[in-house]
Amino acid sequence: MEQVAQGQVRAAEADVAIIGAGIVGLFNALQYAKRGFQVILLDNARGQKRSFKVGESFLIFTNPFLRTVGGLDAFAGECFPKHGVWFTYGLEHSQRFEATSEWGVHADPPHYLYEQAPDKRYFRAALMDVQIVRPEAEDVMRESLRAFPNVRFLDTVKVRDVVIQEEEGRPHELRWACQATREEGTVRARWVLDCSGRNRLLAKKQKHTVELNDGFQTTAVWGQFEGITDDLFGEPWVHTYADGDQTSRDLHTLHLWGEGYWIWVIRLSKQRISVGATFDQRKPPPGETPEAQMWALFNRHPPLAKVLSKERMLEFRMYRDVQYMTDTFVSPRRYGMMGDAASIVDAYYSQGISLALVSSWHIANLVEQDLRGGGMDKEYLERVNRATRQDWHIMRNMIREKYTPAIADSRFFVLSHMLDLAIFWSAGASRTRIARWLVETDGDTRRETPELRELREYLSRHMFYSQTKPWHWLSPERVRELQGRLQAGIGERARWRLEHGRRVPTLKAIVRLAAPVPQLWKLPFLRDQERADLSGEDFIHPEKFLQRVPTWLRRLLPESPSERLSRAIAVRGQTLLALFLLGYAYDWADTEVQKLLLQLGLLEPTPRAAPGATPVSLDEARAAAGEAGSAPRPASRRNVSA
Repeated sequence: MEQVAQGQVRAAEADVAIIGAGIVGLFNALQYAKRGFQVILLDNARGQKRSFKVGESFLIFTNPFLRTVGGLDAFAGECFPKHGVWFTYGLEHSQRFEATSEWGVHADPPHYLYEQAPDKRYFRAALMDVQIVRPEAEDVMRESLRAFPNVRFLDTVKVRDVVIQEEEGRPHELRWACQATREEGTVRARWVLDCSGRNRLLAKKQKHTVELNDGFQTTAVWGQFEGITDDLFGEPWVHTYADGDQTSRDLHTLHLWGEGYWIWVIRLSKQRISVGATFDQRKPPPGETPEAQMWALFNRHPPLAKVLSKERMLEFRMYRDVQYMTDTFVSPRRYGMMGDAASIVDAYYSQGISLALVSSWHIANLVEQDLRGGGMDKEYLERVNRATRQDWHIMRNMIREKYTPAIADSRFFVLSHMLDLAIFWSAGASRTRIARWLVETDGDTRRETPELRELREYLSRHMFYSQTKPWHWLSPERVRELQGRLQAGIGERARWRLEHGRRVPTLKAIVRLAAPVPQLWKLPFLRDQERADLSGEDFIHPEKFLQRVPTWLRRLLPESPSERLSRAIAVRGQTLLALFLLGYAYDWADTEVQKLLLQLGLLEPTPRAAPGATPVSLDEARAAAGEAGSAPRPASRRNVSA
């Protein structure tokens, strides 16, 4: 990489010009550099205040892209290991998790499977998620760029304007000004990619912004804290499975829900933690300032309040209006927009970077074909825009109902998250395929074998949430519509039950790589129970598996645990969707029967239980949580570096 002082260059040319040197811009610079193209990266990187950023959690597609093309495999081995994702409702003003509704996905692969893996780099890329400190990851990626002489980094400039040319043969022009010297210059490039984040330079200039006028808008407030040690998380954070295995909730990307808001808890390396909240602007928490609103939400959860203090806070930040959309991600006029420069919905499920990297990969395929003289693949371009747009709407469908009072209904809590996971797990096959392609090629298409070229063609059609199996036989728009109706249906019924005092048991359902099937068939038999656990049973671990499976059935199944895991990953999305549909049908039938019985006067309405009304102070919350004491915690799996 050539790092350029502005006095040395007033005009430059490149195949691809990238605006913005955050994690998405750096990834794109590496991606095109590895494919052999001339790249110019523009950002005022030197002049910016170093700041912590949200987007620390790897999920679905983030891990394979950043470990390979992003060069973060060794760095990830030093990051905080992510055991999965965990969702809780009902911890407000409570010292313990026992009486809460919970859905969790423990995705940390057992160590014996890693030891058995013949290709450990592929195993890490496909399965081993972590939680990163963004500025440190970007430092590593910036250093990786130094190995590429075909990259020029103008790191003290701000792009003032982009002139998109109408004529096919003419390059676009980016006009920049140096923040330090006031010098000005021009970059000419055939393709322009906007990775500038919330500045949204191209989306605004080219009029691709989409108004969200349905009244649903959220605000995010967050801080990063230091001095966060294991002993701050005691026995209340530990979850014990029915088979005796244990895990600790804080070792996952933890989500704490309340009505109209949720809190994320993401532990990081070097005893740091990222904690933030996103709330519906129609239901703002009390507080005269955004920071006061943040603490008002944190203080409602005593176990969390014990961990945090204002003295430990390294930085506070906020986004007043989180959500916005674009109608275009890549244009036939040879420009594209990725990540926050295009659309953002919510930090829930950590999908901002994941979807940004997926769209970046698809756009890179289009750009390469054009730059190699193959012209514009308009069918592929339209597919990228349609499917990516619907994937963002699918994310919005996932979160919208959860911000409503329906979140208090435990059956809704489990079914809503189960539908989300069915979509994510349906993409699991694409995740393993893209991990294989990335590990074998390191992102360079010139290293493709015929089999890998065929694999890329497959992924170009199916690496979208709306186009994975079993959704691929429907249009992206139809998939989004169907998923939205399913979410709305369970939300509507949950609100009806709450309004009419129809109680459902408090449910917990934790799925694991080795136990991916929640026991949803128990739902009809839980009517009189206060609480129930629907977590799946382990069928991967050799000893536990063999104890439960009849001898005749063992002969029909793979003997190797790793092979059983591979088979499970291949079908788990479809299996989870089928189970969800059974749960959805029961939820509909049960609620309709209750409506009929109420109309006939055969059931008496029960008043809705009042939520806890007395907030606790920070000191009281810490003291209350401390009374619960502490106990030995399950060991945190240290990730394996390259």
